Amino acid sequence: VARQAGYENLLTLDMGGTSTDVALIEDGAPRLRRDTAVGDLTVRASSLDVRTVGAGGGSIAFVPELTGALRVGPESAGADPGPAAYGRGGTDPTVTDANLVLGYLPQALLGAEMEMDLAAATQAVRKVADALGLGLKESAAGIVAIINEAMFGALRLVSIQQGYDPRNFALVAFGGAGPLHANALARLMESWPAIVPPSPGILCAYGDATTALRNEASRTFVRRFADTSDGEVRALFAELAEQAARTLDEEQVPRDQQSVSYEVDCRYHGQGLQIPIAVDIDRYDREGLAAIARAFDREHDKLFTFALGEGHELVNLRAVAEGATTDVEPMRVAPAADADPAAAAIAETAIWVDGGDRAATVYDRGRLGAGHRVAGPAIILEMDSTTLVLPGHVGEVDGWGNIVIRPDAD
Repeated sequence: VARQAGYENLLTLDMGGTSTDVALIEDGAPRLRRDTAVGDLTVRASSLDVRTVGAGGGSIAFVPELTGALRVGPESAGADPGPAAYGRGGTDPTVTDANLVLGYLPQALLGAEMEMDLAAATQAVRKVADALGLGLKESAAGIVAIINEAMFGALRLVSIQQGYDPRNFALVAFGGAGPLHANALARLMESWPAIVPPSPGILCAYGDATTALRNEASRTFVRRFADTSDGEVRALFAELAEQAARTLDEEQVPRDQQSVSYEVDCRYHGQGLQIPIAVDIDRYDREGLAAIARAFDREHDKLFTFALGEGHELVNLRAVAEGATTDVEPMRVAPAADADPAAAAIAETAIWVDGGDRAATVYDRGRLGAGHRVAGPAIILEMDSTTLVLPGHVGEVDGWGNIVIRPDAD
C-alpha cells in the first residue's frame, strides 16, 4: 500500500480495540528480530520486530486515589460490554468514549448500523472529570492525549531506540482506530505524511491473503573472520539455501518462484550481543567477508555511535527462502470530477481541539476522488474506520485511494 503511494521508509501503526502494534519498515522491508518476548519468556525464534502496547479504543481511563493522576490502559473494556458508547452496559470511561465526547466519532458506526450512545459516553467520561476537577471535554482531551503518548512511546522504541530518525519515515495508520489518531501521532513523531489506506480496518486481513511463504534455515558458526575463509562461509550459505528451499518444495512452491536471501549474526570478538546483517550474496562473491565487516561496522555505528573496525566474529549464518507473493491487482480511484470536495461533504459538526470547539466538515470517503484535498478540521467516514484531519493539516486522496495527510503549506 505504501509503495503504491510512493514511500518505502515507514512507521506502521495498527490500533484496534485493546492494543496497538507498531513496526518499522526500511527500504520496503520490515525489521526482524531473532528473539521475541512473550510475557516473561524469551522465545529464540525469528519474528517481525513488532512492538505492542495496551492502547486501544477500549482502553479504560481512571484516576487512582493515591496519585490523583489520570491513567489510561492497559486494562480494556473489551468487546463485551465494550465502551459505554456502545450501549451494551459498559460504564467505564474508555478512549472511544472520549473520542465520541470530543466529536471525533460520528453518532453511528459501521455504515450507520451501530448507533453510538453519547449520553452513556458522557456519563462515563464525567467520572474522570469529577476526579480531576476539570471540565468534561478537557478531561476527554486528556484521555486522548495520554493514549497518544503511549503509542508515541512505542513508535520511539522501533525508531529512535534503533538508531532511526522518525522524520525520515512516513506513518501508515490502520486498524479500526488507527486513522482517528494518525494525524496527532504524525505530528508528535514529525513523520510525514500520515497515510490512511482504503478500508484500514481490514488491511491486516488483506496482507494475510497476499503474503508469501517464507522459511529460514540457520546454523551456529562462531568464528573470527581470521579463523575462517570466504569459501568456507560461501559453502555453508549454499547448504543452508538448499535446506530452506526444500521446505518450500514440500509446500509445492516451484523453485522458479522461490528467491533466497542471506543473513549473518555478527559481533566484535568479546561482545555479548550480536547484530543481524543482511548479506548481498553477489557482493559477497566479489568481496567476501570484508563486505560483511563493512556492513556490520556501519550498523554498529548507527546503533551505538562507534565502530571498532576490527575483531569481527560470526555467530550465526542464515538463508531465507521465500515464495512469490500473491499477485493482486490494486484498485484505482477515479479522478475527482471537481477539485472542490464539497460534493463528498455530508454534515457539519463541532469538534473539541486545541482547547476549544471548532467547526468541522464530515465527509463520506466513498465520494472522494483522486486529487481531492480535505482541509482540517475534518472527519472522513467509511464503513470500518474514521479518519480525523486536524486544523492546519490537509488530507489529499491519491490515485490508489489513500488519504495522505500533511501539514497545510498554505
